[in-house]
Amino acid sequence: MQAGTILLTLALGYLGAGLGKLIHLPVPALLGSGLFIALLAFTPLPLSMPTLMRNIGFTILGCSMGSSITPEMLAKVSQWPLSLLGLALTVTTMMALSTWLLSRYFQQTKNTALLASTPGALSTVVALASEGKGDLSTVVVLQSLRLILVMLSFPIIIQSLGLQGSTYLSSTQQISLPWLTVLALLLTAFALAQTLEQIKLPAAYVLSGLILSGMGHLSGWLEGNLPSSMVNLGFVIIGCTVGSRLKGLQWLELRSLSLAALVSIVLSSLIAALGAGLMATALDLPFGQVWIAYSPGGIEAMAALALALHYDPAYIAAHHLSRIVAITLLMPWIARRLALEGNQLS
Repeated sequence: MQAGTILLTLALGYLGAGLGKLIHLPVPALLGSGLFIALLAFTPLPLSMPTLMRNIGFTILGCSMGSSITPEMLAKVSQWPLSLLGLALTVTTMMALSTWLLSRYFQQTKNTALLASTPGALSTVVALASEGKGDLSTVVVLQSLRLILVMLSFPIIIQSLGLQGSTYLSSTQQISLPWLTVLALLLTAFALAQTLEQIKLPAAYVLSGLILSGMGHLSGWLEGNLPSSMVNLGFVIIGCTVGSRLKGLQWLELRSLSLAALVSIVLSSLIAALGAGLMATALDLPFGQVWIAYSPGGIEAMAALALALHYDPAYIAAHHLSRIVAITLLMPWIARRLALEGNQLS
């Protein structure tokens, strides 16, 4: 039954990718599959992307990202500390204003508004809500809508504004790796990710592929990219993963919170754009690249967009990972402080 559900979800994801290509969506394998599965999530169809499949998709994504890393990208690592400082200021502003907005105009408690406004670190946010530090169903709905809307809107906006990156594969990188090499790389990266998971490293499957593939290509051990069919499979898996998050959510709840989610996401994205614009100007970096790095989306979907839109994948992955680590460490303390303030007021 599980295998049948996975195959059905993947088949519909590929159908959505084909439709996306037909109507000229940017990154159709990712956006087409994600949008189509999100729409079908409200039907009785059994749709699911279990953890194993998600991790396979993330490993494929990481290995493909690693193959596009060049020495020129790593030469710009010295710019990252200032950019990460800009990220910290931007995310703090984003969370503060979004929390105020949701509590002031959409009648959410401060804790629920804060958890719903937190970009990334979804497992930490849901765990805190489950402990009673916020309304769990509201947090899950708003966070699910955030992930889907950001993934679907950012590539369309970036393409319509002509902000695609200029990091294209060289002629050597465009050659497909032999299938035995691909299999060995994916299995090694998957095994490494399981070790990284043991030490609680976020996005372990994306990062393991990125590290192994990047090191292999920079050292000359690997020459070429994953076959395009494999990369598209990774995109479709990630699209299905994000789209299927809506499965099981109540339609009435989604409808009642959709405006709050939309307004919060627009506000957060505009703040991210402002911070990205300032930092891109200061460091002479592509605006679209910094905007994706500062965006309120999830690391896996944003990493996929970095790859598809020809931006520096290492830069974007490093920023989203740093944000997740910081939020994971700080959120329990912040939520406790808000809870104590609420108790004192009552």
